Amino acid sequence: MAYLIDGFNLLYKFPECEALMLQCKLEAARTRLLTILKDYEKIARKKIRIVFDGKKQQLLDIKSESFGSIDVYYSINYSADFLIKEFIKKDINPRMTTVVTSDNGIISYVQKFGVRIMKSEEFVEKVVKTIEDFYEETRQEKDDNPKVSSEEINYWEKIFRSSASKKKNS
Repeated sequence: MAYLIDGFNLLYKFPECEALMLQCKLEAARTRLLTILKDYEKIARKKIRIVFDGKKQQLLDIKSESFGSIDVYYSINYSADFLIKEFIKKDINPRMTTVVTSDNGIISYVQKFGVRIMKSEEFVEKVVKTIEDFYEETRQEKDDNPKVSSEEINYWEKIFRSSASKKKNS
Protein backbone atom coordinates (compact mmCIF):
# COMPACT_ATOMS: atom_id res chain seq x y z
CA MET A 1 0.00 0.00 0.00
CA ALA A 2 1.15 3.53 -0.75
CA TYR A 3 0.23 6.99 0.43
CA LEU A 4 -0.38 9.92 -1.92
CA ILE A 5 -0.29 13.07 0.20
CA ASP A 6 -1.61 16.58 -0.36
CA GLY A 7 1.53 18.30 0.95
CA PHE A 8 0.40 21.71 2.14
CA ASN A 9 -2.88 20.30 3.44
CA LEU A 10 -0.90 17.96 5.69
CA LEU A 11 1.86 20.43 6.52
CA TYR A 12 -0.53 22.74 8.34
CA LYS A 13 -1.76 19.87 10.53
CA PHE A 14 1.64 19.47 12.23
CA PRO A 15 1.96 22.36 14.72
CA GLU A 16 5.75 22.64 14.35
CA CYS A 17 5.48 22.85 10.55
CA GLU A 18 2.63 25.34 10.76
CA ALA A 19 4.72 27.50 13.12
CA LEU A 20 7.54 27.56 10.56
CA MET A 21 5.08 28.57 7.84
CA LEU A 22 3.78 31.41 10.01
CA GLN A 23 7.40 32.62 10.25
CA CYS A 24 7.58 32.54 6.42
CA LYS A 25 10.06 29.63 6.50
CA LEU A 26 8.59 27.56 3.70
CA GLU A 27 11.67 25.47 2.95
CA ALA A 28 12.22 24.67 6.64
CA ALA A 29 8.55 23.71 7.07
CA ARG A 30 8.63 21.38 4.05
CA THR A 31 11.90 19.83 5.19
CA ARG A 32 10.53 19.25 8.68
CA LEU A 33 7.40 17.61 7.29
CA LEU A 34 9.47 15.41 4.98
CA THR A 35 11.73 14.41 7.87
CA ILE A 36 8.71 13.35 9.94
CA LEU A 37 7.32 11.38 7.00
CA LYS A 38 10.71 9.77 6.37
CA ASP A 39 10.76 8.50 9.97
CA TYR A 40 7.21 7.22 9.61
CA GLU A 41 7.97 5.54 6.29
CA LYS A 42 10.91 3.62 7.78
CA ILE A 43 8.83 2.38 10.69
CA ALA A 44 5.56 1.66 8.87
CA ARG A 45 7.22 0.45 5.66
CA LYS A 46 4.74 2.28 3.45
CA LYS A 47 5.63 4.02 0.21
CA ILE A 48 5.00 7.78 0.28
CA ARG A 49 4.44 10.25 -2.56
CA ILE A 50 3.76 13.85 -1.64
CA VAL A 51 2.62 16.70 -3.85
CA PHE A 52 3.20 20.37 -3.03
CA ASP A 53 1.56 23.31 -4.75
CA GLY A 54 3.81 25.53 -6.83
CA LYS A 55 7.55 25.50 -7.22
CA LYS A 56 10.21 24.25 -4.88
CA GLN A 57 12.04 27.56 -5.22
CA GLN A 58 11.05 30.69 -7.07
CA LEU A 59 13.54 30.38 -9.94
CA LEU A 60 13.66 26.58 -10.19
CA ASP A 61 11.27 24.47 -12.23
CA ILE A 62 11.96 21.21 -10.39
CA LYS A 63 9.01 18.88 -10.98
CA SER A 64 10.12 16.07 -8.70
CA GLU A 65 12.87 14.91 -6.40
CA SER A 66 13.51 12.33 -3.73
CA PHE A 67 13.80 12.90 -0.02
CA GLY A 68 15.24 9.59 1.09
CA SER A 69 12.80 7.13 -0.41
CA ILE A 70 9.91 9.62 -0.47
CA ASP A 71 8.90 10.85 -3.92
CA VAL A 72 8.29 14.61 -3.78
CA TYR A 73 6.41 16.42 -6.55
CA TYR A 74 5.90 20.13 -7.18
CA SER A 75 2.89 21.21 -9.20
CA ILE A 76 4.69 24.25 -10.75
CA ASN A 77 1.96 25.72 -13.04
CA TYR A 78 -0.84 23.46 -11.80
CA SER A 79 -2.41 22.89 -8.42
CA ALA A 80 -1.43 19.98 -6.22
CA ASP A 81 -5.10 18.95 -6.45
CA PHE A 82 -4.76 18.57 -10.22
CA LEU A 83 -1.61 16.43 -9.93
CA ILE A 84 -3.12 14.20 -7.24
CA LYS A 85 -6.18 13.61 -9.43
CA GLU A 86 -3.93 12.85 -12.42
CA PHE A 87 -1.84 10.36 -10.40
CA ILE A 88 -4.99 8.53 -9.35
CA LYS A 89 -6.55 8.65 -12.82
CA LYS A 90 -3.40 7.09 -14.35
CA ASP A 91 -2.77 4.59 -11.53
CA ILE A 92 -3.02 0.97 -12.69
CA ASN A 93 -4.35 -0.13 -9.31
CA PRO A 94 -5.64 2.92 -7.43
CA ARG A 95 -7.21 0.74 -4.73
CA MET A 96 -3.73 0.15 -3.37
CA THR A 97 -3.33 3.88 -2.69
CA THR A 98 -4.47 5.92 0.28
CA VAL A 99 -4.92 9.60 -0.51
CA VAL A 100 -4.17 11.80 2.49
CA THR A 101 -6.05 15.10 2.35
CA SER A 102 -8.87 17.01 3.97
CA ASP A 103 -9.72 18.74 0.69
CA ASN A 104 -13.31 17.79 -0.18
CA GLY A 105 -12.76 18.43 -3.90
CA ILE A 106 -9.95 15.87 -4.05
CA ILE A 107 -11.87 13.42 -1.86
CA SER A 108 -15.01 13.45 -4.00
CA TYR A 109 -12.98 13.04 -7.22
CA VAL A 110 -10.69 10.19 -6.12
CA GLN A 111 -13.45 8.20 -4.42
CA LYS A 112 -14.71 7.30 -7.91
CA PHE A 113 -11.51 5.28 -8.39
CA GLY A 114 -11.92 3.21 -5.24
CA VAL A 115 -8.93 4.69 -3.43
CA ARG A 116 -8.75 4.77 0.32
CA ILE A 117 -9.11 8.20 1.87
CA MET A 118 -7.55 9.37 5.10
CA LYS A 119 -8.15 12.86 6.39
CA SER A 120 -4.96 14.76 7.12
CA GLU A 121 -5.87 15.10 10.80
CA GLU A 122 -6.25 11.32 11.14
CA PHE A 123 -2.99 10.72 9.33
CA VAL A 124 -1.13 13.10 11.68
CA GLU A 125 -2.47 11.16 14.67
CA LYS A 126 -1.39 7.89 13.07
CA VAL A 127 2.09 9.18 12.23
CA VAL A 128 2.67 10.67 15.68
CA LYS A 129 1.44 7.54 17.46
CA THR A 130 3.50 5.22 15.25
CA ILE A 131 6.69 7.21 15.80
CA GLU A 132 6.09 7.64 19.55
CA ASP A 133 5.32 3.92 20.01
CA PHE A 134 8.44 2.95 18.07
CA TYR A 135 10.75 5.19 20.09
CA GLU A 136 9.11 4.18 23.37
CA GLU A 137 9.64 0.52 22.48
CA THR A 138 13.25 1.21 21.48
CA ARG A 139 13.87 3.19 24.67
CA GLN A 140 12.46 0.40 26.82
CA GLU A 141 14.75 -2.14 25.15
CA LYS A 142 17.77 0.07 25.86
CA ASP A 143 16.65 0.77 29.44
CA ASP A 144 16.46 -2.89 30.31
CA ASN A 145 19.39 -3.62 32.59
CA PRO A 146 19.59 -7.37 32.81
CA LYS A 147 20.87 -8.66 36.12
CA VAL A 148 23.19 -11.64 36.07
CA SER A 149 23.14 -13.78 39.14
CA SER A 150 26.30 -15.09 40.78
CA GLU A 151 25.16 -18.63 39.87
CA GLU A 152 25.05 -17.65 36.18
CA ILE A 153 28.49 -16.06 36.44
CA ASN A 154 29.91 -19.23 38.06
CA TYR A 155 28.33 -21.39 35.36
CA TRP A 156 29.84 -19.37 32.50
CA GLU A 157 33.23 -19.17 34.22
CA LYS A 158 33.30 -22.98 34.39
CA ILE A 159 32.36 -23.22 30.71
CA PHE A 160 35.10 -20.80 29.68
CA ARG A 161 37.72 -22.43 31.95
CA SER A 162 36.98 -25.89 30.61
CA SER A 163 37.08 -24.56 27.04
CA ALA A 164 40.41 -22.82 27.70
CA SER A 165 41.97 -25.91 29.32
CA LYS A 166 40.91 -28.09 26.38
CA LYS A 167 42.67 -25.71 23.98
CA LYS A 168 45.89 -25.82 26.07
CA ASN A 169 45.90 -29.65 26.04
CA SER A 170 45.44 -29.80 22.26
